[in-house]
Amino acid sequence: MPQQRSRPEPRTGRKTADGAPAPSAGDHGDSRSAGKPFRPIKTRRIFEEICDAIRDKLVSGELKAGDRLPSERELSEMLDVSRTALREAIRSLEIAGIVEMRKGSRGGAFITRSGAGQVTRTFRDMLDFGHVSLATLLEARLMVMDAVVRAACERAKPADIERLSRNVAETVELTRQGRYEERTLKAVEFSTLLANSTGNQVLSAILEAMASVIRRFVLIAGPPAHDPVIASRLRLIEQIKAKDTKGACETMRSYLTKLNEHLLNTEKVRLRGDARRRSRAPA
Repeated sequence: MPQQRSRPEPRTGRKTADGAPAPSAGDHGDSRSAGKPFRPIKTRRIFEEICDAIRDKLVSGELKAGDRLPSERELSEMLDVSRTALREAIRSLEIAGIVEMRKGSRGGAFITRSGAGQVTRTFRDMLDFGHVSLATLLEARLMVMDAVVRAACERAKPADIERLSRNVAETVELTRQGRYEERTLKAVEFSTLLANSTGNQVLSAILEAMASVIRRFVLIAGPPAHDPVIASRLRLIEQIKAKDTKGACETMRSYLTKLNEHLLNTEKVRLRGDARRRSRAPA
């Protein structure tokens, strides 16, 4: 990889309190005519240049999904940067969903296979910061899923159908064993497999991100009294095989509508409980 070194900032002389260079006596006329004086361009931080160097390798095809990056020592020597700057860059790429860290003797930094990481973080931040409500996110998921099911009916291959069927069989077994959390993860995976069957990576990333964020609410809520997930998905798979677009969309819409009601009711109860506890807390 090419070396990425930051250059020291040029000395610009006396500066004002906010860090901008103080205008010289001959500069006042130009500053007034321009409205606001330009500020010196600051040198980019080293970790940003490291991120760009790795991104460039992805764009060029030298790095691909699943590839392992060189070790921290090797990469810092290649780029001629400190390990501290390198760690900051890797952390930034991990947050962006470009790199994932794995532990163990074969661990390290790997290029992610899914493009959903950054989308997931965006949806989670929108929800956590109050920019959208759970109801809004669930409504959006319902709309996106409708498009996914339509595309799956048209494009799903026998191998996609087999993966969906195997997922449902594994969900059935986890249900029988009472392993609800693992069952939930397996059920969430069904949505990703369904999206992948469309061959559209954007749809896959959006739906995988939505499912990842909504998963925590599913775990909190637990299964509804009459959980239709197994029967619903078995029926959906048959409808996709038969390319019954209308029937498949109705099956998915009916299932998600009931699930959404369950999640929203549980969330309302939880929020009311939180409000009561806060009101009883000593001042």
